[in-house]
Amino acid sequence: MNIGVLMSLVIVAIVLAISLKSRNPEISSIIGIAISIVIISLVVGYMGNIVATLKYIYGYINIKEGYFLILLKLIGIAYICEFASGISKDAGYSAVASQIELTGKVTMLVVSLPVLVSVVETVLGMI
Repeated sequence: MNIGVLMSLVIVAIVLAISLKSRNPEISSIIGIAISIVIISLVVGYMGNIVATLKYIYGYINIKEGYFLILLKLIGIAYICEFASGISKDAGYSAVASQIELTGKVTMLVVSLPVLVSVVETVLGMI
């Protein structure tokens, strides 16, 4: 499906969700979640192109493959947490959204620890 057509359908769905929000908030929330799922599925479709481009760039730079994989994991964690947080906020669960964001940040820190250790080892090796 053409992205223009898809975005037009998303806009129509958003207008429908807004108009139903005062009369039937449950249906409005379901429409909002469905819109989010459609958009994220579109983004996931493009992720293959993004990963291929990153691999192409990776071929020209001199870093360990593990660091490249960590970068991909960090990007994935960021997108997933942002998506889940946005859905939670739209559903009215701001506290849950904040916890999802915090969990994402801590997870990203844990995943990136090998890079931090390598940087510290490099700096200590120079001293």
